[in-house]
Amino acid sequence: MTDPSGGYRTPYTTTPGSSTPSPDVTPHEGTSDLRLFFWLAILNTAIIGGGGVIAWAFATHVI
Repeated sequence: MTDPSGGYRTPYTTTPGSSTPSPDVTPHEGTSDLRLFFWLAILNTAIIGGGGVIAWAFATHVI
C-alpha cells in the first residue's frame, strides 16, 4: 500500500501497547533491510554448516 506522498504504509492496524514498527517506511529503507536480512541468513547458514562439518570431522576422526 502506498500513500500519495510516496512512502510505504503498513496494511496492519496498530493497537495500543503493540510493538509494531512505525508505518512510515520508505521503499529504499525496506529494500535495504531485506538485503541485510538476506546476507545475515547466508552468514548464519555458513556458520551452522561450518560447525556441522567440523563436528562431522571430529566424529569420524578425520581431524
